[in-house]
Amino acid sequence: MIAPRYGDISSDHAFDSLLPATTRALSAMHWSPFEVARRASRLFSDAGARRVLDVGSGVGKFVLCAARSAPNIAFYGVEQRPHLVRHARRAGALMGVENARFLDGDATLIAWDAFDGLYFFNPFGENLLSPPDWIDPTVELSRPRYEAEVLRVEGALRRVRVGMIAITYNGCGAHIPSSFELAHRETVEHASLRVWVKRRAEDDGGYFTELYDRVTLSTVARPTR
Repeated sequence: MIAPRYGDISSDHAFDSLLPATTRALSAMHWSPFEVARRASRLFSDAGARRVLDVGSGVGKFVLCAARSAPNIAFYGVEQRPHLVRHARRAGALMGVENARFLDGDATLIAWDAFDGLYFFNPFGENLLSPPDWIDPTVELSRPRYEAEVLRVEGALRRVRVGMIAITYNGCGAHIPSSFELAHRETVEHASLRVWVKRRAEDDGGYFTELYDRVTLSTVARPTR
């Protein structure tokens, strides 16, 4: 049985207390705030999503907090660092969350059409940080890897089915194809939370770029993968 004292996780501090000290210290920079997870779960629910993938789920904070807030949705997290997946599973067990699953691997290689919702908290930006701000050096982090990953994500977003919901917090990191429409934007915890909906199967190669407080549209096609 799960210890009752872990049942009510309703703040960043409460969730972070479930983590080892080394990963707890990374929370402010690398994990989605609790309030963002709570609000995004409501937006996914309102949009009718039932299976949501967190692309680059870290220690599982978004997945677990969102899953507690929206028990009608199955949340999945994919993370490249196996030890963070272990931390996420342990935190989920302590919280007693049953509608969350975690996979160890590269989220850009997952079949996204198995889901009807995607969540991004700028999961590729770590590649552009200096070593003191890395989560850890156990995976390759570099600008070439960043560029390769964002191209794969843009290609994957072009291939997902019409109706796919993508929610970004503080930007996706990749460009959003023009086949998506920005359906909603609000500020949560001092950054933009945006809801994108895939409206058309095809596009002209144009794309949206998310900036801090605005979105720009370019009609110049980019290469895809």
